[in-house]
Amino acid sequence: MSQVSKLNMVNAKLGATMPGQQTTRYIYDSVTSAAGQSTFNFFQTFAGKTDLQSNLTTNKLDSSESMVIKSIFLSGNITPNFVGHSNLNITVGNQVVLKDFNLAFNATNRGVSYDRLHSSLNAASLVEVRLLTDIVIPPQVNFKATLELAEGSAVLEGENITLGFKGYGTIFSAGSTF
Repeated sequence: MSQVSKLNMVNAKLGATMPGQQTTRYIYDSVTSAAGQSTFNFFQTFAGKTDLQSNLTTNKLDSSESMVIKSIFLSGNITPNFVGHSNLNITVGNQVVLKDFNLAFNATNRGVSYDRLHSSLNAASLVEVRLLTDIVIPPQVNFKATLELAEGSAVLEGENITLGFKGYGTIFSAGSTF
């Protein structure tokens, strides 16, 4: 099933049949670390964040927007970077759609990419994982992500850790309705 048909199927099941503009989407959220912090919560708190820290103001998409996550991007200065084991969890609605996903194998060029479509990144502070199974964020459904670092991973105070989702989506299109 293609990403377009999967997105349309999910939207139809939820009754979100309003036509929208098809587009690529990139949503991101940043958190500022405390010294020694090992758990980071993304897409949960938006107060006081600038446009460079998050491109959302709430943890759900508008009633005429939806998205298929094709790629997960994480950047930040974590020591020993993303080489240490970690758990990434993504929750859509009340369902965990990605559970205890370990980013370590895609970190630096020591690992083997999950998707076999590209080699692992050479920068130890960047990780990107292309998903083989589409994750859909439907309209008006809460979503969040949590990253847990392994013991021994150290984060300096004031570091910017950013999590982004790349993929296909729909956005509001007035079309001929106005």
